[in-house]
Amino acid sequence: MNTSGNDSARNRSAIDQRIADLPVAVDITEDAVILEVDLSGTGAQIWEHLTSPELLATWSPIVPERPLTEPGPVLSRETPEADPVAVDVLATAGDHALSHRFGDDILEWLIDEARLTLLMRLSDPQQAPTTLAGWQVCLGVLDARLEGLDQERIVGRDALEHGWRELRDRYAHELDLPDQPEV
Repeated sequence: MNTSGNDSARNRSAIDQRIADLPVAVDITEDAVILEVDLSGTGAQIWEHLTSPELLATWSPIVPERPLTEPGPVLSRETPEADPVAVDVLATAGDHALSHRFGDDILEWLIDEARLTLLMRLSDPQQAPTTLAGWQVCLGVLDARLEGLDQERIVGRDALEHGWRELRDRYAHELDLPDQPEV
């Protein structure tokens, strides 16, 4: 009896449920979108997953050419064949705060024990629901990996199969930004 298809569907539904149920709080200010989430794991583990290229490649669209631990220019590729994107490190503070570019946006990560805060200064604030949905999918994967599960990375168009559109629509409604582009 072949159960690999059932196992795959069960794993997909488990990660989809984790993504949907991730304890995320979102706020929008005049110049930033703020996402807070409580993750599995420790602050040290989260820091390693935010700064190490090898670990970022397991959950994030940001896969830099060097660790994100020192200020300076850095390029990233979501996949080896993708065009590079600037993720220049602007500042770090110990092993709990990181500020870097992501293309035209600036991302500021703050770790307080297992709470991760992501402050996003978006070049196009209208894109906040799209960006939030993408990061929630990625952070669901990170949460699973921090819990010790062997969850594969979900980025780009793959996120469409894991609740991204529903998350984007929910954030568009919550943030009163209804006119989101189709993908």
